Amino acid sequence: MKSVISKILAVIFASLALTSCSLIGEKVEVPPAHIGKVLTKDGYKSGNYSPSRFRLDPCFAYCDSIVLLETSDQPVAEKFALFMPKDQLNMGFDLRMTVSVDDSQIDNIYKRVPADRGIISVNKIYITYAQPIIRDVARQVMANYTINEVASSRERLSLELQNAIGKALAGAPVKLKRLGLADVQFPQIITKAKEQAAERREQIEREKAQFEIQKIQQERELAQAQMQRAIDREKAEATKEVNEILA
Repeated sequence: MKSVISKILAVIFASLALTSCSLIGEKVEVPPAHIGKVLTKDGYKSGNYSPSRFRLDPCFAYCDSIVLLETSDQPVAEKFALFMPKDQLNMGFDLRMTVSVDDSQIDNIYKRVPADRGIISVNKIYITYAQPIIRDVARQVMANYTINEVASSRERLSLELQNAIGKALAGAPVKLKRLGLADVQFPQIITKAKEQAAERREQIEREKAQFEIQKIQQERELAQAQMQRAIDREKAEATKEVNEILA
């Protein structure tokens, strides 16, 4: 009888040992540039956790967990190959951006975006909500310009794209903080034309330089000839005076 009771007590103590962490609550951490929410069997608890360390509530059958949301600024690059209607040519370009999560949309993000291994990444939110809008708006804006206008007005175009995309993202859980137009890849025919124009300009500059050199040489030769004539004239006059004196 005593042995049976001992075995039962041993099983109970073993079970308590296995569940001791659950009885005092799991220790969790919300790292910097993240926000945390506690997920229970009934859904997310109200309220968010800023970067900190704490313990979850004790549990038995079902234990709570912490789900993290990235809130840091993220660099993003989008590559485009766009047919330019006004030139009837294809052109490539990049948009380089900095994006972040909209703090006012945090609860909505937790409701609609599933976590991957306990983390909701900014990249996943960007791909879901922002990328389609950005690609569509960028194509619409760029199609209004010629390739030459793009080449000569990058800063103005970057500002226009940033304003248009920022307006289109209003209400989305992603904020656009910075945008720049970069790595513009002009069609080969445009590139070749620009190279030829640059070669012509360089040739004109060489010819101008050569002309200036020849002009300086001719002016020097003219000055030398004028000086020589003056010398010859002086010599002739001197000879004439000597002859008159001798006569």
